Amino acid sequence: MPGNSPADFSVVTDLDDFPAHLKGGVVAIGNFDGVHRGHRAVLGEALELGNRLNCPVYAMTFEPHPRTVFNPDRPVFRLTPFDAKCEVLKDCELNGVLMLPFTREFAGVEAQDFVRDILIDRLAISHAVTGYDFHFGKARKGTPDFLRQAGDDHGFGVSIVSPENDEGAE
Repeated sequence: MPGNSPADFSVVTDLDDFPAHLKGGVVAIGNFDGVHRGHRAVLGEALELGNRLNCPVYAMTFEPHPRTVFNPDRPVFRLTPFDAKCEVLKDCELNGVLMLPFTREFAGVEAQDFVRDILIDRLAISHAVTGYDFHFGKARKGTPDFLRQAGDDHGFGVSIVSPENDEGAE
């Protein structure tokens, strides 16, 4: 599944339009602004799992950047606007990207509801991959450990990618 041609890359901006061919896939969750080395580690882990599980791999990202919603007077410098981010993710050989609109209402969704309503009911994920610092849900209560436990409870895998150090950094 991973490694499809760029023509097969799906850009989804509405959960109601989530395509059946991506359901049951491996989802890499994060902001992916700039798709730096840490982001590439998350995406690489997702692609490796997708190849092993023979299922699609896609990124879930959020627009606008959450800090823009919470601090509208302090604009966030964007390395890659959404359209450019999609091109970079396509070049990474993912099967698609799901962009969820980030609003104050979305930020207020309880972590367990995000897992149940989106990851399980809407996307039917087989595996989630995130960075070590990914938090989600109301008051950021959805920690990596919470997600790992939710995966154990609901039958999907979870991989948490450790921080990437620059060469020579200690």
